[in-house]
Amino acid sequence: MNIEEIRALSDEEIVKELDGQREEWRNLRFQDALGRLTAFHQLREVRKSIARLLTIQREREIAADPEGHFAATTRIRARRRQEKRDEKVSQRLYERRESRKHKRRRF
Repeated sequence: MNIEEIRALSDEEIVKELDGQREEWRNLRFQDALGRLTAFHQLREVRKSIARLLTIQREREIAADPEGHFAATTRIRARRRQEKRDEKVSQRLYERRESRKHKRRRF
């Protein structure tokens, strides 16, 4: 299935197709483990198909509630920025302590 065919499907059809592709992927992996798989390219194609289905599904979720998506993304980014700042402060404090340990004191 190409991306346009997937976009033409309804949400329920995408879920059914996703379940079918995952089942096919499981079967292909099982055949591979048993040494019966001869067309190894099928594994890659099925994985890509699953990824396409999940991408379209996620696009629709974001389109349904864009404000919620961007609000969550903004919170995540703010948290990561704060973690970076905290890490820099911790690193500076550590460097100061280490530099004090190695200085010689003269009396």
